[in-house]
Amino acid sequence: MTRISATSPARTLRLLPPQTKPVAYVQPDMRKPPSVSVIIGTRDRPEELLKCLDALRVASEACAPETLEVLVIENGSAHSLRLDAADVAAVAPARTKLIRRATGSLSLARNLGMREARGGLFAFLDDDCLVYPNWLSDVLGHWRAMPPDFLMGGRVRLADTADLPFTIKDVEEVQSFHSGVHPGGFIQGCNFMMPRHTANRIGQFDPRFGPGARFRAGDDTDFVIRAHGLSIPVVYVPDMLVLHRHGRRCPTEVGRLGTAYARANGAIMAKHLFRHPWLARHLLRTVSLNMQKQLERPADGQEIGLPVKTLGAQLSGFAAYIGAFLHRTKGML
Repeated sequence: MTRISATSPARTLRLLPPQTKPVAYVQPDMRKPPSVSVIIGTRDRPEELLKCLDALRVASEACAPETLEVLVIENGSAHSLRLDAADVAAVAPARTKLIRRATGSLSLARNLGMREARGGLFAFLDDDCLVYPNWLSDVLGHWRAMPPDFLMGGRVRLADTADLPFTIKDVEEVQSFHSGVHPGGFIQGCNFMMPRHTANRIGQFDPRFGPGARFRAGDDTDFVIRAHGLSIPVVYVPDMLVLHRHGRRCPTEVGRLGTAYARANGAIMAKHLFRHPWLARHLLRTVSLNMQKQLERPADGQEIGLPVKTLGAQLSGFAAYIGAFLHRTKGML
């Protein structure tokens, strides 16, 4: 496991893929290490990212200047959509670092962000999210109140009510994860945090999961399962609020994304089922529910397509992960 150290950036940089470009500092670094490192992966969305940074700047004004650092990892944006360092500097918090990569997935970007981060707490946001002004105060308050190790997700609401209610979690009460809860969606990958020590215990994000990877989702679910397996508390809190501007208003588009999520969930079940047999209950429950819906006939006689597609996608992801594992194992013989 690669240990995430705040004191040896030169050593950890040698672990980066060869296509990684040098780090560009948007603002001069401060000598005192920050408390919180916010890590944001982005690609082809400069306008959304600038709005995200501006909201972070507003939230950071309620705290001491040295509290926050922001690491923006740009993953191979098209030339016309590349971030301009001057634009970033104009809206971002004072201690912001822009890192350009030729290509890569969100998981690889987050792994790079953790290796470059200097804070004791890692917070992860998506580039299409806007934090509430009290977001950073909530983050710091929960960090002080929690045990040394934890994984915590915050509230996620729609920024625009015209968007479909997808990839959000708007629940009023605190929730603690346990094996009777399905890990998918328990925390939203666009708004969660953990201490550096916790990240060192869990390890890096699995590069096979998440946007830009083979399985285009599930990076957050994978982290929940791994944290739970180490007896690390996984908690959802109804504050620490962000607004998600995902822009999806077409049911077909959401259906395609839901299918990708289901395929990733199937692959995650295949990855973790042997070590975490409690996942079998959730897999069987999902299969049973989808088969039941498949057999139902709506009153208007129309077919129910989405549940069948979801079940097929989960089984496809499960089989794809097992197939890749067997292929890799065969190559080692």
